[in-house]
Amino acid sequence: MLILGIAARSAEPVADPKEVVHFDGQTLALAWEGKNEDEIVKEYLPEGEKLESWKRLASIREYPKLNNPLTLANNLVETLKKQNPNAPSSMIQNPKTGEVMVDFITFPPDNSFVEFNIFKYAPKIGGGVVAQQYALRAYKDIPTFLKGMKPERQRLLELMVTTGLQKGK
Repeated sequence: MLILGIAARSAEPVADPKEVVHFDGQTLALAWEGKNEDEIVKEYLPEGEKLESWKRLASIREYPKLNNPLTLANNLVETLKKQNPNAPSSMIQNPKTGEVMVDFITFPPDNSFVEFNIFKYAPKIGGGVVAQQYALRAYKDIPTFLKGMKPERQRLLELMVTTGLQKGK
């Protein structure tokens, strides 16, 4: 992903591939994990995809020292706008649950790919915040990818609201 994250991740898988999450009919296996005192990250990929060239990615991020999902969501949007002022984004808040979702499309300066992301931030039981991320990336035929994102975006947002990432084996 272009935004946020712990220091540059190594391309080496550092995870137990038996740990999986399910989302949108896909099973994604743990491909990388990292942590520092502020953030714990686990990234999941479908079978056959690699960290350096993925098309679908899910992650679970935990922020043990933070307790406000809206602050994290605002920080994400602010970072996005600094890195890529032309990136479209939206934010949805659920005052009943305290959850905040951010979705956006972004791309690197060389336009070598385009990426759609959904982040769902929620208070964690016992304190802290947990974020679930689902991302799609296209390296070729970017106009077709973008054209199909409007209905796909709505479908994936609804899926993230209703089920989110489901941990499994």
